[in-house]
Amino acid sequence: MKRIKLIFLLFLLFLNVLILFQKGIITAGPAASPAEKPFEPLLSVFRLVRSEYIEEKDPFQTMDGALRGLVNSLDPLSGYLSRTATSLYLEQQKDTYLYETGLLVMKRYGFFPMVVGIIPNSPAQEADLRVGDYLTEINGQPTSPLSLIETRLLLKNKQRIPVSVKMLRDEQTRILSLERERLINHPYTFLAQAKTKGWLQVHGFFPPLASELNQKIIPRLIKSNTNEPLVIDLRTTEEGTLEEALKFLNLFLSGEKIGFYRDRNGNQQDLNCPSAAPLLETNLVVWVSPATQDLAELVAAALQTIKKAQVIGQTTPGLLAKREFFLLRDNTSFFLTTAIGGLLPEKTLWGKGVEPDIKLGPEEFDTSIYLQKTLSLQGLS
Repeated sequence: MKRIKLIFLLFLLFLNVLILFQKGIITAGPAASPAEKPFEPLLSVFRLVRSEYIEEKDPFQTMDGALRGLVNSLDPLSGYLSRTATSLYLEQQKDTYLYETGLLVMKRYGFFPMVVGIIPNSPAQEADLRVGDYLTEINGQPTSPLSLIETRLLLKNKQRIPVSVKMLRDEQTRILSLERERLINHPYTFLAQAKTKGWLQVHGFFPPLASELNQKIIPRLIKSNTNEPLVIDLRTTEEGTLEEALKFLNLFLSGEKIGFYRDRNGNQQDLNCPSAAPLLETNLVVWVSPATQDLAELVAAALQTIKKAQVIGQTTPGLLAKREFFLLRDNTSFFLTTAIGGLLPEKTLWGKGVEPDIKLGPEEFDTSIYLQKTLSLQGLS
């Protein structure tokens, strides 16, 4: 009990110091106006919880909830991780490909995660989960307080063990036990497709994506003299590294200062594709969906704007940004969005996403529909 009181006192002392700074008592500056005192409500709430709440709460639990709400409410990519979630994240970082359900989700603060994509032939597809379903619980844990990063962590695992999800569809709920499978063990799949140069599915921008395409696929494409389109399928692409994404782009276009990351102070990191592009003249059609996120949005937007590729699908969520991971001394952690991305000179993708040239409805997610639209667009149907 004494330890709990001590932690509360230390936290209150910390908040008091912050308020003294803001009032100008510690610094030489003028006193802040009421609108410039954001910590006073937080201090008042903690005082009332300590003095008036019906029972004495564990301060660690109270602090965890406060930090979670503070960071998770910033944007979809920022997120607070508890000790357990931090440990899970650090462990999963050791492997590129994990066992997963096949669910691709989008999550905004205070809402349930929504299914925005399903990997074909996955446990999620076999269980009849659909795009548009909501996940209200994962392994018995309510999902509305979770961040997007936490939700993804819970759906994947290094081991082949099932995960329980409670899903909501049209006011009806079901609890499902989904197996996890090693669905992806390579960054891409290339398949022959009639009336096209091929169908390139990008699973993630990870090595050796660009180098293998250079060695195994590009020579075949260069030999083709037809103007049939190469389909680049980014509908389920949500992860990768910036370096590999730029190498992939450099297969199709070249130039200095293709895009940018810009922080709050206006400092800018330019994104370049400096080498000659072996597929510069190749006709492209790009497929996107709400599961096309972050670096995949950069690739789709650059191919659409610079390469003049036709884009088919649904508007992407606008998550192109740089985020940093901060590990705290108590083994909790958080992600903060530190810069937003876009195409030069001023086409910001953050919060806007990629607008397809041919828009499909939320129910039009089958590959057959995308292919039909592709062939019709190219006059090949």
